Amino acid sequence: MAALLALLLIASPLPGAGSAPAALGSATTTSLQQAYELTATLDLPDGRLHAVERVTFTNRAGYPIGHVNLSVLPRAFGYFAFTGKVLVNGEAADVSWTTTTNLRVELGQSLAPGQTARLRIPFRLRIGSSGGAFTARLSRDRGVISFGEWFPILSRQHDSYGVGDPQVTRTADEISLELTTSGPLPRNAVACAGLERAPATRGWHWRCRARQVRDFSFVVNPHFQLSRRWVDGVAIRVYTETVSGGITANRARTALATLNARYGQYPWKDLVLAEVGAEGGFSMEYPRAIHLTRSKVRDPYVIYHEVAHQWFYAQLGNDQMREPWLDEGFADFTARWLMGIGEHQCSGREVDSSVFAWPAGKTAGGDWLSCDGYFHTVFYKGTEFLNKVRNAMGRGAFFSALRSYIAANRYGLISTRGLLDFMQSRSDTSLQPLYRRYLDAYDP
Repeated sequence: MAALLALLLIASPLPGAGSAPAALGSATTTSLQQAYELTATLDLPDGRLHAVERVTFTNRAGYPIGHVNLSVLPRAFGYFAFTGKVLVNGEAADVSWTTTTNLRVELGQSLAPGQTARLRIPFRLRIGSSGGAFTARLSRDRGVISFGEWFPILSRQHDSYGVGDPQVTRTADEISLELTTSGPLPRNAVACAGLERAPATRGWHWRCRARQVRDFSFVVNPHFQLSRRWVDGVAIRVYTETVSGGITANRARTALATLNARYGQYPWKDLVLAEVGAEGGFSMEYPRAIHLTRSKVRDPYVIYHEVAHQWFYAQLGNDQMREPWLDEGFADFTARWLMGIGEHQCSGREVDSSVFAWPAGKTAGGDWLSCDGYFHTVFYKGTEFLNKVRNAMGRGAFFSALRSYIAANRYGLISTRGLLDFMQSRSDTSLQPLYRRYLDAYDP
């Protein structure tokens, strides 16, 4: 831990740092149409990845902007370093770290509404074992590397935090990866959504491309075995090493089929579930992809919970630091409903508490398990609240309202007020007493 804290105190070299940044008051926005193109070379045994990222974005705000913010979570672990200058439209940009993980890039111009800019970010990662809440995100364990929240991505300004999901992203038109490995690996060694190219048997090159996603992840393990299932035209691919993937694939198929009926059709062509190298810790969801720790590969609750995140987060995005219940509460509710089990919560906190209600460090810490901890409040009490809303509305009206809301807001960012006001508009019963009882947002 002391070594990690030391790394956090050392600022990475900043390309262009010799120039003064633009005025601190210059405008920015997260209302950006965006696309990402990543070209990377991976040395798997050494845990090193060298990448060049190209980001194309268009200002969709109603005013000019002078800078953008990118979330760079690998920097919190000391994994990240630049390998060249950050460029904006081919010119060296002034950049600065405004938090441990927020990279501010000056555009060097006033980008008017409707105008497009292009970033080029060369960087490398030297990945270690992350542990804690980040076990299944970006981590190297037992010869396996999971790449979650691994590249600079446009976001609002924030910092890494040891509770919840410290990244807020909007849907990109496309995120693509061209991956080359330092040595030949089996075809199924790379688990990624949108797989377009892979070696016939063994080789060095993979290409993955995902459209309409707010993030992109992959896992690399030369010992992966592949299990497949299909449901409603969606290919489910399960990559495992320590167990056969058949049970996992069957449970993912059951969840996907049921949630297609309850929440509306899953909108992508595949869903990837991959076993990471860590034994314990937390599994993790990404759009079209799920990372499972080794102790949870066949766990029905975890599989159902992470599949539910394909609707609540992947399709309906939210600010997971300010309102984590909007994805975790719905994922817990869905998993428990599919399993027919209750919530058993004992929290006295409001369901819509922010992650900052639980003090934590940049990469570890926080009260996860006590009665007033993160799980009992955001997950279990969130489920209790949603069960009461469903009972008040009636099962048919409840799921019908959710399907309509998801269809109308797919790929966007939602809020507690927006969602629950919509549910009230579709209910013949007043839900306000429940809202006031469980939520800070509806306190008088």
